[in-house]
Amino acid sequence: MAAGGRAMSTSARSIETVVSVLAVDGRPRKAIATVLDVSARRRAEATLRESEARYRSALKAGRMGSWETDLRTGTRTWSNEGMALFGIDLPGGRGTVGGDSDEYQAAMHPDDRHLARRFHALADEVDSFPAEYRIVRPDGTLVWLSGRGLVAARTADGKAHRLVSIMSDVTERRHAEEALRKERERLSLALSAGQMGAFDLDIREDVLWWSPQTYAVFGLNPETFTPTRESVAALVHPDDRAMFLRRRAEAIAKHEQLELEFRILRPGGGWAWVSHRGEVEYDAAGRPVRSFGITMDITERKHAEQALRDADRKKDDFIATLAHELRNPLAPIRNAVEVLRRTGQRDPQAIWCRDVIDRQVAQMAHLLDDLLDVSRMTRGGFHLRRESLQLATVIERAIEIAQPIVDAAGHALTVDLPAPPVGLEGDLTRLAQVVSNLLINAAKYTAAAGRIRLAAAVQGDDVAITVQDSGIGIDERQIPRIFEMFGQVESALARSQGGLGIGLSLAKGLVELHGGRIEARSAGLGQGSEFVVHLPIDRRPAASPAATPVVAEPVANPGRYRLLVADDLHEIADSLARVFELMGHTVEVAYDGEEAVRRVDEFRPDVALLDLGMPKLNGYDACRRIRSTAWGRHMTLIAQTGWGQDEDRRRTRDAGFDHHVLKPIDPSALLALFPHRD
Repeated sequence: MAAGGRAMSTSARSIETVVSVLAVDGRPRKAIATVLDVSARRRAEATLRESEARYRSALKAGRMGSWETDLRTGTRTWSNEGMALFGIDLPGGRGTVGGDSDEYQAAMHPDDRHLARRFHALADEVDSFPAEYRIVRPDGTLVWLSGRGLVAARTADGKAHRLVSIMSDVTERRHAEEALRKERERLSLALSAGQMGAFDLDIREDVLWWSPQTYAVFGLNPETFTPTRESVAALVHPDDRAMFLRRRAEAIAKHEQLELEFRILRPGGGWAWVSHRGEVEYDAAGRPVRSFGITMDITERKHAEQALRDADRKKDDFIATLAHELRNPLAPIRNAVEVLRRTGQRDPQAIWCRDVIDRQVAQMAHLLDDLLDVSRMTRGGFHLRRESLQLATVIERAIEIAQPIVDAAGHALTVDLPAPPVGLEGDLTRLAQVVSNLLINAAKYTAAAGRIRLAAAVQGDDVAITVQDSGIGIDERQIPRIFEMFGQVESALARSQGGLGIGLSLAKGLVELHGGRIEARSAGLGQGSEFVVHLPIDRRPAASPAATPVVAEPVANPGRYRLLVADDLHEIADSLARVFELMGHTVEVAYDGEEAVRRVDEFRPDVALLDLGMPKLNGYDACRRIRSTAWGRHMTLIAQTGWGQDEDRRRTRDAGFDHHVLKPIDPSALLALFPHRD
């Protein structure tokens, strides 16, 4: 009997016809045809093919592969995708299990081969288990595989004998995880080294997470302390807590970064400083959902800052004390010079000596003023008295200050200013101080009978004020540090006429406070120097000038005053009294505060000059006592002192003084402070 078949199909179903032929003696006698409807089987086969195609596509897309291991027959059947994972090509996908020819065992990383035995043992216990290990492809590529092993069949005694493995290539994921692990380690080390900790707050759930380093920053044990917004706020110093809560709420509400510093209480009662920096994430509706950032221990920095503030305060105190102690001996010297001038000394040698002493005392007083100004500027306590000015007025005042030093060295000073008036907006005293410092600097570093040129020119919106000299010049390498504090350059140390190297530093600071800049130029040693100050021009219309007062020529006695001079240093009090007596005034002297109050009560002077540091009763309290009387309420009281800091001036003002003058006192300038006489 022989059988054959033919299939026919319609749009609705699949038909298969089977024909059987009966033969006798080799010759066909009868045929029987059987028609079968195989539509369901064909649909099942098509579905299976589609499913297998999707499975293959899924394996390929997921970089996955599969193989089946039959432990009874010792064979392993690989899918194409499985062989691709391992980088192998086996005829028919057939491999072996065990022995030297086991391609699976051979591919596994030496450190992971023990896992194969572990997987077989697990298969006897469970139907499915996870697997992750490394393999080394024939080309040397290391690949991480991750997936599952499935038990497909067991023996009668329950032992697994057929396993299906489905694995995927997770090398990139493992590399990313390894990189992330290293990054976390680095971050952890950085946080630990920087005494920083991380925090993450889920605002909606109100759950706060701290890194281990954060607990260390706060000195807390993660096993005994649960961080919450409330528990953390309780650790903040009571004086800082309201600020901490307010700033935190404001940052969240205003979508701002949070940056603040505050004190926390550590176990044992010690207070520490921390810096808290964070950001907030918001949902699409703008509601805050998460806050994260770092908290850093800044206790050492705060202690260092406090130490610097203390050192800075001590430095300021030292400078103020130094200035005070130097002003006291300068005062009688200045007064003695004035006595010599007013007694009509005619001997040329004596006049020369008197003028030298006068110039040097003025220079010393100028230097002390610079010291105090630099001290105020470095601590940010410097304030300008701004007003509308004319450039010519600034230059005139500067030349007046520097002229004696320029003349003493025999220098020729030329001045070249623009013809149209140039307006400035600034502090007249300070701008004149800048230009005079440059002129004095030029005079000091220029050999006798040198040339100094002061010029100004409008350049756009600025005016450039140039001071040029024929002096020793500046090495190009030294120019960058010429404006540093105490920054005398090496070439100048042996050739200057003294100074601490603060004049240029002060000039730079004052110019910058006025919104300008200053630069130094020189062609080199021996080729002179040039300093240029750039200041913004004030182009606003000038206010209508007040009538210019007519200044009368000085006369020997503009009016007689009754004057009390009080100072515990007898030479200062006596010498100043002698000066004013020679000017035609009536003067009484006191050497302590109590005596000063008593003499004022008895003498009833027009003006009282009181030193601040007198014994028995200091100048502040002496002033208060005088002001408390009916006869002392309108008296002109002037503090004469070596203390010139802003705080000293505030204290004299609060005590009731009308004026605060620094020693050594210029009698003519002092006289201008006396009450007006008709």
